[in-house]
Amino acid sequence: MNETKKFCVINSFTYNGRGGNAAAIFCNQGELEDSIMQNIARQLNLVETVYITESDEERIDFDIRYFTPENEVGIAGHPTVAAFIALAKEGALGAIIKDKYLIKTKDGIKEVSIEERNNDIVVKLKQQVVEFGPIIQEKCKIAEILGIDNNDIMNDLPIQCINTGLGHLVVPIKSLEGLMKVKRNINQLKNLCNLIGVREAQVFCFETKDDTFDIHTRNICPREGIEDAACGIGNAAVGAYLLNNHYSDRKMISIKAEQGYIVKAPCEIDIYAYREQNDIVVQIGGTGKVIIQGDFIISNI
Repeated sequence: MNETKKFCVINSFTYNGRGGNAAAIFCNQGELEDSIMQNIARQLNLVETVYITESDEERIDFDIRYFTPENEVGIAGHPTVAAFIALAKEGALGAIIKDKYLIKTKDGIKEVSIEERNNDIVVKLKQQVVEFGPIIQEKCKIAEILGIDNNDIMNDLPIQCINTGLGHLVVPIKSLEGLMKVKRNINQLKNLCNLIGVREAQVFCFETKDDTFDIHTRNICPREGIEDAACGIGNAAVGAYLLNNHYSDRKMISIKAEQGYIVKAPCEIDIYAYREQNDIVVQIGGTGKVIIQGDFIISNI
């Protein structure tokens, strides 16, 4: 017997109502087997597909699981933004939207904040306490893997591994021209990421296409062989990196990142990084819009 599940696709981190990074959202998905959730994600073939259930645990609002076409991941930024936009559209957040919600993920309990801005819902996801990994000294090797010149990489900021949930290699590039030259040498980058204990690369520069932004970023994702239009966790890593290495005299920073232009899907990501005792904490935020609504028919998939 067929089973029908309602779902929507939401573009997160939209910029002036356009662009964004797509995620499929199943609200109140019920008791689906892991294999079915994985097969649905494979068929939809988006970067992530998200399944939400109301939690029966005290203090926890929702249980959320994230699946790429290949496997389940513990946490993801733009799908969390998409999830809460979907919940708000469904009326699942209640008549009065709270300032903060707690979600349970495979990566632990996370805090999500909601605010309204210019009639849009802005979702902020608080990341785990930042883990600062090793500084990579082999600048020439990194440049070769990224397909750029050694001189394209900045000299006064390090190449560093930063973990805000997934693990990113953060690489500072001198110019927007140099950033756009970065190649997706997936196999070489995958080998490097496996070697140094991260999952993706997040490259950035201070030059932007729109002068209202602070940085331009790109996300190269070797585990999926793609370039993500907007990676929330990757931009969180850049925010922590910048507060630690570039704005070391400040207690907090609030910056805007643009991403996705190279894949023709411009995105806007808000990054908030602040010091909390001896740690650095980061929130990433953004808005989004529904682009698809429909029914998924489950029949021996």
